[in-house]
Amino acid sequence: MKQLMLKDLYTQRLFGYAFPLFFLLPFYMSSLTGVNYLVIYVTYASIWLTVYSNFGTAESNRMGLKLISSLPITRKNVVQAKYGAAFMWWGIGFVLYGTMAFLINLLLGNTFNIGFISSMILSLCVTFIIISFFYPLYFLLGYQIAAGITMIFPMLGFFVMMTITIDDISGEPLPWELFPTDYLSNILFVLASVIITRLSYLLSVKIFEKKDL
Repeated sequence: MKQLMLKDLYTQRLFGYAFPLFFLLPFYMSSLTGVNYLVIYVTYASIWLTVYSNFGTAESNRMGLKLISSLPITRKNVVQAKYGAAFMWWGIGFVLYGTMAFLINLLLGNTFNIGFISSMILSLCVTFIIISFFYPLYFLLGYQIAAGITMIFPMLGFFVMMTITIDDISGEPLPWELFPTDYLSNILFVLASVIITRLSYLLSVKIFEKKDL
């Protein structure tokens, strides 16, 4: 599984790494109001990196999966590697884009507290929830349709939150929270993400094992 994850890492296109940089300016503008969007930025970058690592036409995806399936590994191993790679991409997104976002917050004089740690855990959960919709569609319908359906939700959410924040020229705190603020809600959210990811994984395995390549 490790080698399959590294394969996704080595074959990731430069555009996959560069695209989240286009959101750095909106992030900077939203930070001017004092609202910390580091978690949102890292989450979006991680989802993008995970989804784009599978980029290809219907035929190239089919041939790629067929080639991988011809190796001495099971199709279940292939699916495991895809979900494992999502954790890898979240880590890369956190290191690369989290560092940029942190420096912006530092320059703006914003501070972080213990809530930052719990927010990053929830960021990982959100990433896996979105990926849980992507991979079953990917194995069933291919990259183009799966990416089109999956990415519209985080992109719309990102733009809506950026617009709300940018328009809030008064600088007053927004009347809603990005993530649950109490421990019970956090725990329930984590459990829900684990269940959703597990069910998604089992569905992806079932779809891929039955798929005719």
